[in-house]
Amino acid sequence: MATATTCFSVRIDSALKKQADLFLDNVGMTMSTAINLYLRKIVLEQKIPFEISLPQLSPESKSALQEAEELKKPGTGKIFKTVDELRKDLLA
Repeated sequence: MATATTCFSVRIDSALKKQADLFLDNVGMTMSTAINLYLRKIVLEQKIPFEISLPQLSPESKSALQEAEELKKPGTGKIFKTVDELRKDLLA
């Protein structure tokens, strides 16, 4: 017995599609087959089959953000009225 199929449309970046098509062609697979595999994996595992997370900041970036937060507190840091004052302080 044949399985009923349906069509759906997805908008993706054209460069991404070209890159994916090239890879899939190299492994002998169509885009339709790849998407079907992906969806079957979602149903089988009941989850997205890869980790989704926010990009992690480097320790240096985290430290810089903490320092910036500290400098925003009243009474912290220096206040300059002109750019020349800032330059003098930086070069001192």
